[in-house]
Amino acid sequence: MDLQERRKAMASYELVASVQHFDLFSDADAHQILRKNTRTQEQREYRLTPVNFIAFLSEIDLYNNSHQNTEKFVHHIEEHYLNIGNRIVR
Repeated sequence: MDLQERRKAMASYELVASVQHFDLFSDADAHQILRKNTRTQEQREYRLTPVNFIAFLSEIDLYNNSHQNTEKFVHHIEEHYLNIGNRIVR
């Protein structure tokens, strides 16, 4: 994917959270999550089932409204949502 295609794909994403050194974006139409490492600029995309997508957004909302342990939260979402089984390989 060249830079222009990548920018076009990013246009459909919306920032939902910044946790540690990650920015998390969502694309509600495609039930996709983009995780961007702000240190390395590495980006990974994940496609979730509609139920898991809603659950992911609910957990992000709960996290944003609480003072949870950030490291524990990142581990939890990586284990449940942002894992190899849901990753989109381009």
